[in-house]
Amino acid sequence: MTLELRLILLVALVLLAVAAGLWFKFNNGRARSVTSGEKVDLKELAATKDGEPVTQFGKKITFLQFSSEFCSQCVTTARTLRDLELHGDGVLHIEVDITNRLDLAKKFSILQTPTTLVLDAQGRITSRIGGAARAQTLQDEIGLFEI
Repeated sequence: MTLELRLILLVALVLLAVAAGLWFKFNNGRARSVTSGEKVDLKELAATKDGEPVTQFGKKITFLQFSSEFCSQCVTTARTLRDLELHGDGVLHIEVDITNRLDLAKKFSILQTPTTLVLDAQGRITSRIGGAARAQTLQDEIGLFEI
């Protein structure tokens, strides 16, 4: 392999890595619409809130956040979503640690934490936010439910 060919391959790899990094940064924290109509089963989720099992979805919107033990962005995301829950009528935030719940990670295709699923009042997944949710993204999602 000639030196010129090696340099071309190196430059191509660097450009590919930069493009992948920019794509990840652009999409991280943004909501993607989900049209499958999949519903979340609260019994299967087995989530608790304040020591009690969660048995109902939010009246307008539910933020289902999947976290893990060593996730640094999960704490900030949870704090933001709890604040929305406190100040928004009909908003519920559920946080599930998937460290020992690989069944849920597989079922909902969780590849990073935090991942937040946005659910309607019936528990249907309407959108998915990978990474730490941006404030504007959350406002946009809540606006869709007319709180």
